[in-house]
Amino acid sequence: MVLAEWLPAHAAEKIVTPIGNITAEYKGKFVTVQGVIESERRFKSGMRYGISDDTGKITLVLFDRELKQAPGPDRLIEGARVNVTGKVDFFNKAAQIVPVRGTDVVIVQPAPPVASLAIGAISADNVGQMVAVQGVVIEASNFSAGFKLRLGDETGQIAVTLFENVFDALAKPEQINVGATLSVTGEVNTFGGNLEITPSSASRIRVVAAPPPRDVRHYLFCNISGNDHNAIVRVIGEVANIRPFDRGIEVLLKDETGAQYLRLYQVVAKRVNLNVGDEIEAIGRVRASRTRGIAIEVALPTDVQAKQ
Repeated sequence: MVLAEWLPAHAAEKIVTPIGNITAEYKGKFVTVQGVIESERRFKSGMRYGISDDTGKITLVLFDRELKQAPGPDRLIEGARVNVTGKVDFFNKAAQIVPVRGTDVVIVQPAPPVASLAIGAISADNVGQMVAVQGVVIEASNFSAGFKLRLGDETGQIAVTLFENVFDALAKPEQINVGATLSVTGEVNTFGGNLEITPSSASRIRVVAAPPPRDVRHYLFCNISGNDHNAIVRVIGEVANIRPFDRGIEVLLKDETGAQYLRLYQVVAKRVNLNVGDEIEAIGRVRASRTRGIAIEVALPTDVQAKQ
């Protein structure tokens, strides 16, 4: 196939440089490359896309201003073939291409469609494959590098892993919570012998229906005991103290009946701004331990809200 037959007119007029030919001598020069998106990653001011052709790899950097002019995030996804014109730069010795305008990024071949599956139909045979599922968030939790959702439909349940960069790129993270109906596209993998789906970017997560207000019982602190281990509770109180521990912070909350600790692991704590004297409402799971006592563990940053 001749290049000009399938490229948009303004892109076909540009000479495509093989990615593998781009060396330090190209720094500061403008080039046009063409390749397939292999990865997507959000950073503070925009997006980075890994692009490859038969000769090498390069990182496409799109700042938020240019991103608004570029093809939508639902099209700039893994598997899409793009034609990009931009200025060559290097970061940690790795080549980058930085377009001046978002319109300098052209999709010449959309990403192949991803198979939609019922959750119960996903098996070990799908490991390494991209799938699309839709279901309701049944449970949320966190781990050192991100967050996990348990997604369910009428056929089964599966874990969805959101690494920190994906979570931070969500347009409305408060909608990614228990009760929400989500459409998720990602790679099937295994962890601890269990199947998981890992979306590579926030654009692979679509909120079909926002979560309804959570019907979680409000507990006074005097009523929480070791017998409530594993219970999901809602608490309201004033921050009396904040103390660090090796994996996050413990926040001492007080109400008119007593006090309890709220435990925020680092992945949550760094996304929540708390100060002594703040009045907050939180939802969490009661954990009772002989060595550490009772604490209420918060799953998601949006489970902690300031009281107005």
